[in-house]
Amino acid sequence: MDGIVNVMKPAGMTSHDVVAKLRRVYHTKKVGHTGTLDPDAIGVLPICVGQATRLVEYFTEKDKTYKVIMKFGNETTTQDSSGEVTITTELPTLSKAEFCAVTEQFIGEIQQVPPMYSAIKKDGQPLYKLAREGVEVEIEPRPVTIHGIKVLMYNKESAMLEVHCGKGTYIRTLCQDLARACGSSAHMTYLMRLSSGDFNISDAVPLARLEQSETPEQFLQGMNDCLHAMPAVTVTDKKMMERIVNGLSQKAQGAESLAEGTVCRAVTQEGMLLAIGTIINQAFQPNKVFKCGE
Repeated sequence: MDGIVNVMKPAGMTSHDVVAKLRRVYHTKKVGHTGTLDPDAIGVLPICVGQATRLVEYFTEKDKTYKVIMKFGNETTTQDSSGEVTITTELPTLSKAEFCAVTEQFIGEIQQVPPMYSAIKKDGQPLYKLAREGVEVEIEPRPVTIHGIKVLMYNKESAMLEVHCGKGTYIRTLCQDLARACGSSAHMTYLMRLSSGDFNISDAVPLARLEQSETPEQFLQGMNDCLHAMPAVTVTDKKMMERIVNGLSQKAQGAESLAEGTVCRAVTQEGMLLAIGTIINQAFQPNKVFKCGE
């Protein structure tokens, strides 16, 4: 079985825990997630199964949308409610309009220092392991992109936001930074991922339903369907197909109209994904080949 399942992750488990459960559901070790979601968070977690695990990199790059609640007055070691309080401050005195103006300062490309309790590695060690051992390390800020912040609720004690952001953004860090910009402090108390690329909360499948289903394959979305935003070239005959699955360059239909170096997919006329590659000299050069029909 090959495909992507849009899982509704419950609170209280890691993304790796979900992967482990789906390995049992789909009876294969070839299972991988497309972007870590905090243990306490809920929401969209696309999981790749079978040959689709080779597509993970194309989904992790996608934008994401979150609904988050931040509570003012305290910072914690983990930047969420699971950590120990490290700083206590006065609540912000801003009006809602003033708070909205602060959030607008964070729109665009910003520099963000990832939290110590994260899976980012320093000298080969995940930061969260170093944090648990009490080891302090300097973390370099990284550029992340915030496309939009909607203030859904604000009452000086807490705020609810909807955040549309690029890859690598830590929402709990954003909450802390926003509060500091308001002259206060905060930590995240709730996080729901509403979307990850084209995968949305409206069609996410609860993990419990997948575990209880006798036909979990019905929830798998086809690999080619999930790559619809990627340019495609069409393979029109068996000889062309054989060349591509053997890693050979092929002047497939549509290749001539794509720019040099374009990353694209090669598909059959029936819509089966054969390969992902690049355009070189108006021909498709496969980089990743898939076993069509298996």
